[in-house]
Amino acid sequence: MARRRNNNEEAVSLFPFMSILACLIGILTLMISVSMQAKQAETQGRTEEEKALALENRDLKAEAAGLTATITEAEEKLKKDNSSASQLAELKDRRIVLREKLDELSKAKDPAKTDAELQKTLEMLGAEIAALKKDRPPLLKRQEELQKEIAARKKPPEKVQSVLVKSSGSGVRMAARIFFVECNSTGLVLIGPGDGDKAVATGAIASSMDYASFLEEVKRTRDSMVLFLVRKDGSSSYAWAAGIAESKFEVRTGKIPIPNNGKIDLSLFKSK
Repeated sequence: MARRRNNNEEAVSLFPFMSILACLIGILTLMISVSMQAKQAETQGRTEEEKALALENRDLKAEAAGLTATITEAEEKLKKDNSSASQLAELKDRRIVLREKLDELSKAKDPAKTDAELQKTLEMLGAEIAALKKDRPPLLKRQEELQKEIAARKKPPEKVQSVLVKSSGSGVRMAARIFFVECNSTGLVLIGPGDGDKAVATGAIASSMDYASFLEEVKRTRDSMVLFLVRKDGSSSYAWAAGIAESKFEVRTGKIPIPNNGKIDLSLFKSK
């Protein structure tokens, strides 16, 4: 009989293979565990960083909004400051222009005048203004008296007939060119066709620039004279005016009395 084989001798042992497989599975399990832990740690770290970035972004946005408001406020203030500066510059420019015009007018009036003469002119104007202020109260008082008189009569004053001035009566030879000056209780009236009649108060006759210019023109005109038309109450102003004309400016003068307060008619002189 055939002999039966020994099963124990022919069987293959699987223990080494199983041990290697178990080790491999353990290593893979360990690798997967480590990888998952690393990825989880990485994910958690990113989340914290993103939170920090989000908070920082929020703070930066708030700070940017505050800076924007500050910039807007500063721009508005700058606009106002620029506007004020522009207005101030415009006022300065206008002041410079007016000053230049004043200088031009002063030079045009008399280019030969020196600073000392201009200062003297200014002083004379000041004296004239002071004299006008001094004469103002009597004039106002006289005005009030006349107003009270008119109110008492309850009717307008009677119209006074105009006075026709004739060439005879002055006592001197008439010149080719005659300049007229009315003398009354308040002062002088320079009668001229140029700028019209100009009034000069009695106290300002000696310092009046208008009267001085008037006499200068008479002096420059050939064969000329000043004819004073003296009203009843104009003797004082006539004495001042004639004295200055003859002594200071050396011009010929004449005198014609005016009998009433009517308007002076010089038509007989104009027709010549």
